[in-house]
Amino acid sequence: MGVADEPQVGQIVDHYFLWFDEQAAGRTEGRKSRPCLIIAIEPRKNAAPRVTVLPITSQAPRPGTTALAVPGDVKDRIGLSRTRPAWIIIDDANIFAWPGYDLVPQPGGRFVRAVVTRGFFHLVRNAVSAAHTRNRPRRVERDE
Repeated sequence: MGVADEPQVGQIVDHYFLWFDEQAAGRTEGRKSRPCLIIAIEPRKNAAPRVTVLPITSQAPRPGTTALAVPGDVKDRIGLSRTRPAWIIIDDANIFAWPGYDLVPQPGGRFVRAVVTRGFFHLVRNAVSAAHTRNRPRRVERDE
């Protein structure tokens, strides 16, 4: 998994993530930029691909939330502090056409800030699959 201008699964981007509960309360924009993992890409004919991202947060997951702790070596790789906890929230996602209005450019004008390890990406993907069999994922369409 490499860093490129085109989206690839496993990449980390900074995105103004809109939580499902925030959208349900009437918000249309994310409160702040946060690192997010590209978990899926849907190629489209004659249109930009649609990208699904999962948020990374330092706040402890709420009860009933499916989350995966980010280990120290992955935090180092994606530019997060080892001293702060970090979780990828598995059951809350944003979906948008790449590159989308809410991505934050990185130095040099690219959008990708880092890439997780293949092993960690597989852990996340398996957690997403397991969570989706138990309950309906909370997805926010950001293009609407």
